[in-house]
Amino acid sequence: MARKSPNITVFRYLDYRPYLRDWYADAKKNRPGFSLRSFSKTAGFRSTNFFKLVMDGDRNLTEKSVLPFMRGLSLTKQEQEFFKNLVFFTQTRAFDKKDFYYQKMLQSRKFSALKPLEKKAYDFMISWYHPAVRELVVAKDFDGTPEYLSERIRPPITVAQAARSLDLLTALGFIQRTPDGRWIQSDALITTGAELQSRALLLYHQKILELSKTRLLELAPEKRDVSSLTLGVLPEQIPALKEKIREFRSEIMKFVSTNENQSEVVLLNIQMFPITGPRETTEGKENV
Repeated sequence: MARKSPNITVFRYLDYRPYLRDWYADAKKNRPGFSLRSFSKTAGFRSTNFFKLVMDGDRNLTEKSVLPFMRGLSLTKQEQEFFKNLVFFTQTRAFDKKDFYYQKMLQSRKFSALKPLEKKAYDFMISWYHPAVRELVVAKDFDGTPEYLSERIRPPITVAQAARSLDLLTALGFIQRTPDGRWIQSDALITTGAELQSRALLLYHQKILELSKTRLLELAPEKRDVSSLTLGVLPEQIPALKEKIREFRSEIMKFVSTNENQSEVVLLNIQMFPITGPRETTEGKENV
């Protein structure tokens, strides 16, 4: 029996159904005698059409059916572990479970080898303070140390978190150090696009909402801006409203994109509040 194409590897996918479609096309081309019937016989399914139902999204795999299904795919032990997590990552709608299975997928060395920036990008997006660190490295009084970042960011982060954030931002190419020791931003803006369907982005927004609840209770009214509108709209108006929001975001980003030596970082989530504060000396006095 001809071997499958080395390009058809489960570790390249973040949704198992496209993998099945590619696997099926490759098997039909390179495996003499392959058919849906032969797959079902190898896997032990009575239905000769089960593979197609799963591949087309008409049927989900379960804890019980995923094991014989993997036998039909002739997956190695490593591939089986990744495929099982990929299946439940794809199928679950519960965000905490989706993140659980994704974290399991990230533990695969082959997945990391094929997608080396995937984990770094994920780590960047699930922690609210990385964008704050990126903005603070170009502050006029930044001394280049993680201690400075730990003391400025609110709520406080540890020195170790600040140091890891600098390493991560450097690895992603978002910041870099000049020969004279200064930090600069590699790009003027970072944006993910208007409708990025990303588990990391969803988790990031979830954490921002949790942060908002904490910071809004801590800050005086003059330090924050919070507003909301309850509107009666027509369903056909929603796309136009989303476009106006995108235009507003773009206008705000352009407004601040040419700043130099900024010394404050704010989080704009239509709620706006500072996530930095003054440094304190060892005696607890403000260092201004």
